[in-house]
Amino acid sequence: MNLASFQKKIKTAGITVFLLVALGTTIFLGRQANIFFARASSCSIKEVGANQVTTNNAMISWVTDEMSQGMVEYGITATNLTFSTPEGQPGKAHNVNLSLLTPNTVYYYLIKIGDKKCDASGQICGASCVPWSFTTTAIVPQTEIVKPIDTPTPFLSPTAAVVSPTRFTTVSAAPKISVSPSGTSNLCAGISANIGKNDKLPASEWASVKKYDIDANGQINSLDAVKCK
Repeated sequence: MNLASFQKKIKTAGITVFLLVALGTTIFLGRQANIFFARASSCSIKEVGANQVTTNNAMISWVTDEMSQGMVEYGITATNLTFSTPEGQPGKAHNVNLSLLTPNTVYYYLIKIGDKKCDASGQICGASCVPWSFTTTAIVPQTEIVKPIDTPTPFLSPTAAVVSPTRFTTVSAAPKISVSPSGTSNLCAGISANIGKNDKLPASEWASVKKYDIDANGQINSLDAVKCK
């Protein structure tokens, strides 16, 4: 092999190596460029949503992989977000409360971190953005309270007290001694003959004259004589 032929082969090999290195560099730089531009055009936010939506409030939440502090821009039209509420402090879990909202109204919002606005497509947007949205709840009218009609209490006639009749015990009068007319004079004569005697006499003696004690008071006196007549 002469020198000219050897130099030619060396030159050809050098050119081949150069081209291979250039091609590899181009491919590598192309991939890095795609990653760079993809990162530059996309937002690093996820799990975006409106929570705890009421008639006048809504909580906008999202998550980031790195610490950041953002802001919510919102309004009642998708192309004119005239209101904004910033976060109170940086973090990875973000919550921004929107207050003083109008009931039963559709609201549109974007999330702004630094000078970049992120929309519902997950990309950084400028003049034309696709916002997220939520609707506040309507006011539920209170049910009219109907006052019950007072029902008059029916008049009750006083009930007459039932008085049980008083039972009176009849005291039987002492039996009167019936004296036949034929024996009246003999009885009266016996009373007159034994006036003054009483039940203090010996029992046998009083038993014989006790029949003359007409009023049964334990003694024979003038009252017995009057009753005999």
